[in-house]
Amino acid sequence: MAESDVFERRLRMALVRHVDGGPTDFDAISFAQAVAAKEPRRHGLGVVLGWRGFAIPRLAWALLLLGLLLVAMVGGALIVGSQPVRKLAAMPPAFVCPPGSTPDEPGPVDQARPEDPRTAAFDRRAGRLVVLADIFPGGGIKGVETWTFDVCSNTWTQMHPDQQPPTSGYQLVYDVDSDVTILISWGQVWVYDLQADSWTQKAGPQTGATLWAYDPRSGLVVAAHDDAEMDVLGYAVETDTWTPTPIHQTNPPAASGPRSLTYDASVDRIIAYDWAGLGMSLTSLFDIRTGTWSSSGVQTPFVIAGFGMSVPVTEYDEAAARTVVFGNDRMALYDATADRWETLDATSIEPPDGWPDSMVYDSVNERLIGCKWLPLYERKVDVIALDLVTREWTVLLEKQ
Repeated sequence: MAESDVFERRLRMALVRHVDGGPTDFDAISFAQAVAAKEPRRHGLGVVLGWRGFAIPRLAWALLLLGLLLVAMVGGALIVGSQPVRKLAAMPPAFVCPPGSTPDEPGPVDQARPEDPRTAAFDRRAGRLVVLADIFPGGGIKGVETWTFDVCSNTWTQMHPDQQPPTSGYQLVYDVDSDVTILISWGQVWVYDLQADSWTQKAGPQTGATLWAYDPRSGLVVAAHDDAEMDVLGYAVETDTWTPTPIHQTNPPAASGPRSLTYDASVDRIIAYDWAGLGMSLTSLFDIRTGTWSSSGVQTPFVIAGFGMSVPVTEYDEAAARTVVFGNDRMALYDATADRWETLDATSIEPPDGWPDSMVYDSVNERLIGCKWLPLYERKVDVIALDLVTREWTVLLEKQ
């Protein structure tokens, strides 16, 4: 992908995040100055305008950005009154890798690592993946272990909490405003505090919810029971309470197979990927604010679930503004703003040494990170990353 395309995508996403999560009055001058100070001045638009050979003066760079922002505002792209104002929950300060970090270089090959990393969530405050791994002493699953993966040094650390959940379950969710990682599995709720290295069991939902995602606007974990009614609940970890979100729902999609959920910030909706089997899949969108379900108007790609999973895993990539569905030989990208799907497979973006079974978004390095599970064949790579903006893979850890 051209350098100018990458810059323009990242600038667009920065503007969207700033307007969505920032103050009602958008200060274009301050934003342009901040971007000009941060972004390289031999980057992006400088290439387009033929200024590759020398650096653009900072004042000129800021004025150029400001001009583009004002053009966009006149065109209605950034006028706050032209779109619903979103009030997000308070986000923690962005984690930054310490000086000397090498996030794009593979970690030490001889380091200890989990045997079978099953479920993961990204702790935005710590800059680490929190991972539950199955253990197989003497054959058969005998329990789980808790590990973390540092995305700045690409190193694993085994944690030693006083107790562990009984199973790795299906999916972990990081609750940003509460700064804890939550596991909902078989009617049980477990909460992990990384700073305290402790798991605590909480109250399980009475409906036996099996699907979940984090809603940054309400600060709740949104969970649903995978049945014909598709009832949606909100979980507040601070009070350990479950409530309907909202009480009345309209047009719930009929159950035709297992589902997976994720929150898509580009449209402020929960995206439900319905894996109906027999080569069929469906896409539904849930408006958390009004309780209204709607269906995608385009055909949904069929993605086969990865090894050990009953349904493909979904994740939202903030940098690319896409909901991503992962399978064992491909991934599908959903642009919810345009109601458009794109399928990536070996013919378009083949990963090194096979596809990961699932991936988690790394907000520090703005990429997806995938761990290889128990392989059916010998692999040389354990952890890989994908930048959806550049469509480039990076090996983060090779197999021992």
